[in-house]
Amino acid sequence: MAITGEKSTNDMELQNQTPEYMLLPKMRFKLSLSEFWGEEELKNSFLDIIKRNNMAPYYQEVCQDLYWEMDTNLYEEMRATNVVTWTELEARNTNSNLEDENTGNWREMLEYACKIGDIERATNICTSVFENTSHSSGIRAEAAFGLFRVAYFKSNVSSMGTAVRNINDLMEVSCKTGSNWCCRNKLKAYEALYCLAIRNFARATSLLLDCIPTFESYELLSFKDVVQYTVLAGMISLSRSELDNRFNNNGILQQALIMECSAYRDYLNSFYDCHYADFFQHLAWIELEMKFDPLLRPHYQYYVREMRIKAYSQLLQAYRTLSLNRMAIEFGVTEEYMEQEMARFIANGRLHCKIDKVSGTVVTVSASGCDRGQSPNATCDRGLIYQNTIKRGDTLLNRLKKLGQPGMAHRVFLNRSGIITKPINNVKQKFKYLLVLDFEATCEKGFTLTPQEIIEFPCMVLDTHDWKVKNVFHKYVRPKVHPDLTPFCTSLTGIIQDMVDDEPHFPVVFSSFCTWLKDNGYFEPLNKSAFVTCGNWDLKIMLPNQCAIDNLPVPQEFKQWINLKDTFCEFYHYFPRGLVDMLSHLKLPMIGRLHSGISDTENMVRIIQVLSAMHKPEFKITNKLDEKKTLP
Repeated sequence: MAITGEKSTNDMELQNQTPEYMLLPKMRFKLSLSEFWGEEELKNSFLDIIKRNNMAPYYQEVCQDLYWEMDTNLYEEMRATNVVTWTELEARNTNSNLEDENTGNWREMLEYACKIGDIERATNICTSVFENTSHSSGIRAEAAFGLFRVAYFKSNVSSMGTAVRNINDLMEVSCKTGSNWCCRNKLKAYEALYCLAIRNFARATSLLLDCIPTFESYELLSFKDVVQYTVLAGMISLSRSELDNRFNNNGILQQALIMECSAYRDYLNSFYDCHYADFFQHLAWIELEMKFDPLLRPHYQYYVREMRIKAYSQLLQAYRTLSLNRMAIEFGVTEEYMEQEMARFIANGRLHCKIDKVSGTVVTVSASGCDRGQSPNATCDRGLIYQNTIKRGDTLLNRLKKLGQPGMAHRVFLNRSGIITKPINNVKQKFKYLLVLDFEATCEKGFTLTPQEIIEFPCMVLDTHDWKVKNVFHKYVRPKVHPDLTPFCTSLTGIIQDMVDDEPHFPVVFSSFCTWLKDNGYFEPLNKSAFVTCGNWDLKIMLPNQCAIDNLPVPQEFKQWINLKDTFCEFYHYFPRGLVDMLSHLKLPMIGRLHSGISDTENMVRIIQVLSAMHKPEFKITNKLDEKKTLP
């Protein structure tokens, strides 16, 4: 039975309406920005929703966060209404168990907690139901969906990811005959939001396109939001031909764009139809939309830059040479702006072309390294020829490796180093947890910054019992010595300046990480867990040097680790060059982007899972820290 005068979540879903309290996170985020400090209309709309829903806990939190003067009478009036309703709900639950899926009214209590913005109580309700393993997987998944909505309401990306992983785990152990189709269908929208938050646009596009025909997650976001996010993610992750196949031929998506999202339709069509001046105007509007969205704000600069590069590449693809003046006219900008923009992207290796300053033209360069339209013997860009020669050489070496065993010299080296061993079945693992870690640091093209500083700190906890990820730590770090990231660093790692500007310095993040390790008991006792890295740089070089910069001791737990390359070599008699080499050898696709700390960590986890399934290796310490040789 629903509360008098209030609609249940199920009623909302049936009417295809999103609860209005789910609109508040975006409105609150806007009101926290200086651009909206004088927007009384937005503030009044925000407060009207709070008043209509008697959101006393949320009102108190907002006033403290935004430094607003709180209306005490209004707060007490709303709080009194909350107390009466909670008393009614608790009385109704007297003769039943809150966590009982048949008799308890935990769903009703959860809905009301969300409606009034009582985040702490909503979290406790969902957690108590989810952690009760006597419930069915469907009920526990429902509670996990609730935890995701609470995390989304708070813009807590880490908790959103944890909820998605928990739901996926529940889906694996539940019935595989199709009885959980509704749950899997609902999960697509939830996981897509998480992928958008971590900049995995390709995965988000696939999930959003799949869920559009059967969308039913109205308790999280509206169908209009789904369509808008689909266009944003698809534009940056799909090629022009894929946009035609998956967008233009999608009747439901096109109908929604025409009826509800005409601005996004114009944005899509301006790019697909090559109307670049219109596209630039729409892109400027998209930049503002993303800038004022708490989910997308960390990525708006990256997104706009990549879309500009994509538009330039699309135009140049059809020409061997094109004048700068013509390009400026096409994009509706000045010739000076176009020259500076092109020069910057060419210097960073993002556009394969050259600027002929004398003739004022852009000469395009094909993927093979030669000027488009010229014969293979024509003068080519030496840098591109070199890169492609290396790629062809790598391909040839990989083919040779498949023809037989490694060369004798390589085999002798491996035998002498004691690396070659035979796989052993049913090996008992020494460590209960593997802590997979991969730092990203400040860098510059052509030389090493002095000192380098950690800017991304990810760690995934892998349980060696079932080889599943149990926990994730992920923080960005604000550098102290070189606070401004170089363009090369951003292009390599995907980390933009905004992503680190508001983050704490390394001592705070490292202390938080050590506390996280202690709270979860990962090193109690000391040999309960071991760190896993791709190479020795992270814990042999980077962490000791970073600790030296901040006058911090290196904890004992970080003084030994497992080099994944050594473990890989043990079973394939081949020492890999890096992460991509191992993925290629195992025929695993790359997830995310290379040199993104969280993506590299996830790819390392997949490599470990495949190794454990195929060879059942014993993961043992391969390297230890020699402080005399490492620290300055």
